Amino acid sequence: MRVTICGHAALYIETIDQRILLDPCFSDTLVGGTLTYYPGRVFELDKLPNLTALVVTHGHFDHFHLETLQKLPRELPVITADESALVEQLQKIGFSKIIICQPWQAIALGQTYLLPTPSDHEEPEFGLLVRDATGTFWHMADAEVTAEIGERITQEYGAIDLISTKYQPVVRASMGYQHGMGATFDRQGVVSWLEAACACNPALVFPYASGLCFSGRHAWFNRYAFPLSSEETVRLLQRRLGSPERAITVRPGDAIELQSGQSPQRHEQSSDFVRAKPSPELRWEPIDISTLTGLCRPEERCTLQEKLDAFLAGSFISWLKQKVKQADSSWASFHAEQVVWQLVVHAGDGERLNYAIDFRLQNISVLAGEHPEANFFTHIAGQALDDVMTGKMPGLIFWLAGEARSYEKVISVRNNRFESPKWPKTPEDFPSDPLTYYLRHFGIGETSFVESELADGQLEKTSNSPASTDDIQILTRLGENEEVMSKKVLLAYLAVKEAERLGLKISDAEIQTMSDSFREQFNLLDGEDTEQWLKEAGLSLEGYSAVMRDFTAVVKLEQHYTRAIEPLLTNHRRVATARFTRSRRDIND
Repeated sequence: MRVTICGHAALYIETIDQRILLDPCFSDTLVGGTLTYYPGRVFELDKLPNLTALVVTHGHFDHFHLETLQKLPRELPVITADESALVEQLQKIGFSKIIICQPWQAIALGQTYLLPTPSDHEEPEFGLLVRDATGTFWHMADAEVTAEIGERITQEYGAIDLISTKYQPVVRASMGYQHGMGATFDRQGVVSWLEAACACNPALVFPYASGLCFSGRHAWFNRYAFPLSSEETVRLLQRRLGSPERAITVRPGDAIELQSGQSPQRHEQSSDFVRAKPSPELRWEPIDISTLTGLCRPEERCTLQEKLDAFLAGSFISWLKQKVKQADSSWASFHAEQVVWQLVVHAGDGERLNYAIDFRLQNISVLAGEHPEANFFTHIAGQALDDVMTGKMPGLIFWLAGEARSYEKVISVRNNRFESPKWPKTPEDFPSDPLTYYLRHFGIGETSFVESELADGQLEKTSNSPASTDDIQILTRLGENEEVMSKKVLLAYLAVKEAERLGLKISDAEIQTMSDSFREQFNLLDGEDTEQWLKEAGLSLEGYSAVMRDFTAVVKLEQHYTRAIEPLLTNHRRVATARFTRSRRDIND
């Protein structure tokens, strides 16, 4: 058997004794030029082999194409769905040998057997199993199928050699946009189709029957209509089937050959009558990027990129690494859902700053550029990001004013099955992207860019620096009364909690460094001196270590918030002079 890819839904299937053309369409465009083929293809119809049968799986315009059928011999038998309007039109153009098929009722054409497979769609349609002595091919066509259908096929025919699987939820995605439902689509449908294919344990599977795109004045709609590429689907299938050799992409003009007892073989661009032609890339970005304002001048964009590079590689990723370890964190679920997050900053004049984080990895990091397996996307206005990072605007604008927009197409493979994520249904509960969350909660007014501008290694060095003599004196001073001490204890307690919230880990090494500085300050130079002092103070070693941890948290948090604290110091100093000023006036009076 040899299966030739003709583009979109059309196939030419050559068995040991039949030459079958399925859902043919030789036109370059459909619906008055609204649609064209993607990938594009070129036909040389004079080289089309003499056919023995036609198959029309259903009556939709992209499968039942009257202009093409009128170019074919009317004496050919036509196997088609049980739909009266479809049958009438075939008879009207001159086809008299019409075979109306029913699900699970086999049709014999010489030594070739055809088995129509069912669809849950409301309109009559079918998939088609083709079998001869060389192998078995299942073409899903547009049928709505489930894993149970795949399992039944396997039970009756054994493992299937070749499958073309439905994969693109184009109608649900495009209708969702047109009906104001946003950038969402029914993931469960895709899971069902792919799982049906995998239930057959195929030797080879390829995504098919979605080879159209909008053209001309309708081309703007492409970004809203086609969530999944065939390449993305192949990667999912390869993971699910456990082998890169068992799922491939195909182009018009490719042929796949089945030989009994051998693996299916692809022959690229081997057809005599159809071949692929170059086509522009399609990208699913179901948002209006024209409203994501960037920066006007190149030097501004360069400065923004430098700040962002340092920030993402510094405090941001340090914080995020801690958050993904916390079970109640939104981003802990990103690992389980196999999210690959793509950040796109629209810097201005069409320039994009691209970064990605692969949450599937145990040790996440920020990667520059576009990730080929990204499935969760956040687009940010460059002007807004610059305003927040320079302190002109609060991070709240990302959440409030649409300066950041996220969408996703996550499908995971867990327990050897496809799964769709269980995201919250209400928009306000949907997982936020980590960057705008960070800027919204900790933004420039609270986060030290001294830290942000450093790489992870430099951050660790800064955090481990020993406390100064003044630090120790201030932290250990009793104060004028018990209330002052209470305020200092509260400060230490809050410092520990804030460090936990920010993901600033207080290591044993840092606590030891603080302890060494403390002991040096008070001449506790050896273990005996320290033990004697602890005994006299009525302090256990655990209690002492806890206080050293508190001191470390205060110093570390002060380093973290240095830039934020500096502009506040002047006002606090002036407020602190009130007591002295009032006392001096009382004396003078």
